[in-house]
Amino acid sequence: MPARKMIISLLVLMLVGGSLFAQVQLSIQFFDRSLYSPQSDIMVRVTIRNNSSQEFRFKLADERRRSLSFEVRSLTNRQLPASPSWIRTMSGNAPAFYRELNLQPGEEYSFIENLHDYVAMTEAGTYLMQCNFAPELIGRSPNQTVLSSNVLTLPLRPAPPAPGVANQFVANTTEILRAERIAPDEVVRRTLAARQHSHWNEFFLYLDLEALLRRNPDRSRIYDRESDDGRRRMLNEFRAEMMAGTIDNDIVVIPASFEIVETRYGSLRGTVEVIQKFAYDGFFLVKLYIYELEKRDDIWNIVAYTVQNKGSE
Repeated sequence: MPARKMIISLLVLMLVGGSLFAQVQLSIQFFDRSLYSPQSDIMVRVTIRNNSSQEFRFKLADERRRSLSFEVRSLTNRQLPASPSWIRTMSGNAPAFYRELNLQPGEEYSFIENLHDYVAMTEAGTYLMQCNFAPELIGRSPNQTVLSSNVLTLPLRPAPPAPGVANQFVANTTEILRAERIAPDEVVRRTLAARQHSHWNEFFLYLDLEALLRRNPDRSRIYDRESDDGRRRMLNEFRAEMMAGTIDNDIVVIPASFEIVETRYGSLRGTVEVIQKFAYDGFFLVKLYIYELEKRDDIWNIVAYTVQNKGSE
């Protein structure tokens, strides 16, 4: 191709690409708007919408911090520092796993992020918050295109809000229940031990209810069509049905004993195999449970499981 035609073609591609990005909208909104404090979770709904007449292709990292960043500034324009977990993620040399997504004209894609995973917030005050999204992952190209969102006002009150529900506490204590950065086998061990003692709050702490709900194709389709409020209602109902033993009974049935026999995991996914024994009249039913876990924001969560019968003893 002659040099002149090649230059013209490149210019056309740049103009088309620039026009496309100009019509792709990045927006943010509070997922569960409430009275926030520096200690409370601040969940933000991030939405990418294709307002153009062309298909929009982009990459979304499994570890979202490789695709997103948040800027939070005080009213005096002081930018808050990045969170320690964001710094660890971005300074590490682990490979960035991602999915390629396509948005047709008029389509949008949304997901929920915790602002604390990105920004260190320790002081009360009023802040302005904006999100930036790199369609080709952060740091992949020095001249990469970055989409910027609308700006939200974030007021942080000095005193932490009173806990809204009892399941924010460790059983029989006043200690607030929080997921910890522990290994996959320890996640499974704590989950099973909590079920043995009927500590439901701790049992659900490392279960990804949305992932477990989506194992049922019919429920998954209904869930996708629901609003944010509808999805929260479905998850609450799913949790209540699990506690009643009407669905996913295999994961809530109480084992008389259990033994973790094998653990395998990489940077983001893992499996834990457990021999569990269930007491019946005069014998024990033995089953092999294979728990699948995924790591998100340095926390391992149980997202699926399978069960194999191993006879009785």
